[in-house]
Amino acid sequence: MSFSANTILESTDLPEKTRREVPRVTNRLLGKTFLYQDDETDKEDYYLVHRHRDVFDALFSTTGFTLLHDDYHRIFQVISDFGACRRRYRLDESLMIVVLRRLYEEHAEQLSLAKDPVVTIGEIREEYRTITGEERALGIVRYEEILRRMKSLGLIEPVDGRSLDVRDSELRLRLRGSVKMILPVQTAEEMEAWLRKYRAREEKECEE
Repeated sequence: MSFSANTILESTDLPEKTRREVPRVTNRLLGKTFLYQDDETDKEDYYLVHRHRDVFDALFSTTGFTLLHDDYHRIFQVISDFGACRRRYRLDESLMIVVLRRLYEEHAEQLSLAKDPVVTIGEIREEYRTITGEERALGIVRYEEILRRMKSLGLIEPVDGRSLDVRDSELRLRLRGSVKMILPVQTAEEMEAWLRKYRAREEKECEE
C-alpha cells in the first residue's frame, strides 16, 4: 500500500479546499515559527490552524515537531523536539532576546489591558549594556542585523508604520507576545539563570 500527503489528509474530515491548503500552511509555519491572529498576513492561516488544531497537531507530531498556542496573545508556535532542526543564535542574538524578554516583563506590568508593550531603540540599547555589564554598545551594522532578525521572527515591530532605523534612539518598537514564547521563563530567578549562562559563555569566548 502506498502513502502520500493526499491519502493521509483524505482520512480526515477536512473539506477538499482545506486539504489543499494544509501543506502550504504547514510549510509556512515551519518557516516562520509563529503565526499571529492580529497580523493581517497571518490571520487567515491562523484561523485555519485554530479550526483544525487536531489535524495540525497530528501532522507536526509525526515529524518530530510540537505545535504550541498562546491563548492570551493568540499566537501559534511550532518547535522541534530534536536539536537538529532548532534555530541557532549567536551569543549577541541570544542576549538581545533576553533583553527583549526583560523589557517585555518590565513594561507589561504597567499595562492594564491585553496590549503589547512599546519600547524605544534607546531603551533596548541601554538594557543590552546593563545585561552584558559592558559600557560599549553593539556596532551600528551588527545592531541593525540583530534587530532585523528579531523583526523577521516577529518579536518586534516598529509602530506608526515607520521603518526600522537603529540610529533613531526614539524609534518606538512593539514587543510582541512571541517574546514570551521564544524564551519561556516564568520567574526572575529563571531569568537570572539565563543571564549567568550567557555571561559565562561570553567570558569563555573572550578568553579563546
